[in-house]
Amino acid sequence: MMMKRKFSWLIFLFSISYAMGQEYTYKADVASINETAYYKIVLSPELLGKLKTDQSDLRIFDNNGKEQPYLRHQELEVSSTSLFKEYEIIEKEYKEDAISHLIFHNPEKREIDNVSFIVKNTDVQKRARLSGSDDQENWYVIKDNYLLHAMHSKNATSELKILNFPLSDYTYFRLEINDNWRLPINILKVGYYDTHLIKGISTEFDYPIAHQKDSLKTSFVKLELSEKKYLEKLSIKVSGADYYSRYTNVLVKKERLNSKKKEEVFFQSIGTFELNSNSRNEVDLGGLSVKDLYLEIDNKDNQPLIVEKVTASYLNQYAVVELEPQTNYTLKFGDKNLRSPEYDLVAFENKIIPGTTKISHSEVISLMPLKETKVKAPSIFENDYFIWFVIGAVGIVLGLISVKMIKEMGKKNNT
Repeated sequence: MMMKRKFSWLIFLFSISYAMGQEYTYKADVASINETAYYKIVLSPELLGKLKTDQSDLRIFDNNGKEQPYLRHQELEVSSTSLFKEYEIIEKEYKEDAISHLIFHNPEKREIDNVSFIVKNTDVQKRARLSGSDDQENWYVIKDNYLLHAMHSKNATSELKILNFPLSDYTYFRLEINDNWRLPINILKVGYYDTHLIKGISTEFDYPIAHQKDSLKTSFVKLELSEKKYLEKLSIKVSGADYYSRYTNVLVKKERLNSKKKEEVFFQSIGTFELNSNSRNEVDLGGLSVKDLYLEIDNKDNQPLIVEKVTASYLNQYAVVELEPQTNYTLKFGDKNLRSPEYDLVAFENKIIPGTTKISHSEVISLMPLKETKVKAPSIFENDYFIWFVIGAVGIVLGLISVKMIKEMGKKNNT
């Protein structure tokens, strides 16, 4: 019994020490919402710039201090979505022990090399032929002797099949199926998948140019932010030549101890690209949090280019969390000792993220107490009265010395 009590006390003390050990250095309030749902909190470049490299220190709390489980989500560079679009079936005829056929319409004369059809589950093999026409009178074979088989699904009562054929643009297509000695198959729909590429949503911000120094062969450009921000890409706009192609190095300034154990400054390359008049002049830096960056442009024997504008960007990142109205929520981060949280929500990511509404957070606020700047007591030598006193005293002394010298000179002249 005594051992259990000691063990309970140890757990209690450990919990207290763990709670006290959590030292968040920043916070940002979450925007208010009107209904209970999962929301995507759009994380700003300032917030991302203050997270740990692995972004494991972010936590979300309600106004009672209760930690809220969340998911991390990031936009994809490019995603695709496919929609099934039906062709109009203008004629469909099924005949037992004969040739069944259906005719579908391609009014826009789209160039197609495949067609999809949805068929009721069946476990038979059929031979088919596809032909095309522009007037429904003269038909021309496109592909013969298709073998249709394995037309059944384990998860639904129908199955999707795709027929591939040479690229064609007929107004009408006819699919004939040999049903000799067998019952016909039931084709429900004929169509195609229209695929759209969707570019991921990005956040952009200006990267101010502090200065540009040009030598005969190299231009050195300093980019300076007011604070650390997260970025993934840089886009550079230049002028000074209609046609150019310049090797460019992106650098960060770092410090290290040399062999004499003294600190020295060096520049580390984090990306290279070619400034070219035929390109978009973008460089992907892979994701980093920085304040200052440097561009080193190799001009060779050309006149320097003028760097007019630099834009930083990154694919949007979100914290996905369930929020309730009339409750305040806060993002806290900056504790370097925290590891990544482990929430049950991860197992349900595919069900939660689609369709969530985006909201923002407030400005990032530091939780660290302001360092008191000690007011230095003014030196006596900085006191105006003292200075004037000294000047006056020096003047009096010099005056007395001058009078004494004049008297001595007078005595010498009289003798």
